[in-house]
Amino acid sequence: MTNNNNLLYQLNSICILIVSGILLGALYFQFGLHEDPCPLCLLQRMGMMGVIIALCLNIHFGIRKEHFGVAILASLVGSVYSVRQILLHICPGPGESGGYGTAVFNMHLYTWALVVFLCSIIGCVLFIFYIKDEDKNLQRAPLKIEKFTFALVALITLVNVVATLFECQLGPCCENGPCP
Repeated sequence: MTNNNNLLYQLNSICILIVSGILLGALYFQFGLHEDPCPLCLLQRMGMMGVIIALCLNIHFGIRKEHFGVAILASLVGSVYSVRQILLHICPGPGESGGYGTAVFNMHLYTWALVVFLCSIIGCVLFIFYIKDEDKNLQRAPLKIEKFTFALVALITLVNVVATLFECQLGPCCENGPCP
C-alpha cells in the first residue's frame, strides 16, 4: 500500500471523527439543553450518519470512489433538508423569533448542517481526485483508532435511533416534540 493511500485512510478517519463530533454536539443540544429536534433536524442527522457510514465503508472494504459517491448522495439529501429548514425560518412571521433552537456563532444548527454537507461534498470530490487504484483483493486490517471510530459511530447511531423512537414512537414525528 502506498503512502498516499495511508494518508487517505488517516484523513478518512479524521473526517469520520469530525462528523461524529458534530452529531455528538447535536445530542448535547437534545439532552443537555433539552432542545428536542424537529423532524427536519432528525432527517439532517440521518444525512450525516449516511456520510459517516459511507466513510466507514472505505475503512472496512478499502477506499473506493463508490463509497465517496454514497457520501455525496447522503450529503445532497441532507442539504435538501437543511435548505428546506433554512427557508422555513429565513423570514420569521409576526411574533416569531428568527429561527429554531439555539444559535451557535450566530447561525442555527440547520444552517451549520448545510455547511457540513457542502464541506462533505467538496471533501469527497477532493478524495476522489487523489485516490490511487488499490488491489481489490488487498486485505487491510483496521487500525485501533479505526476500530474506536467504528465503535463511536455505532454508539452515536444507536443513541440517535433510540432518542428518535422515544420522541416519535413508531409514527411520524410532530413539529415540535412528541405528538399529543
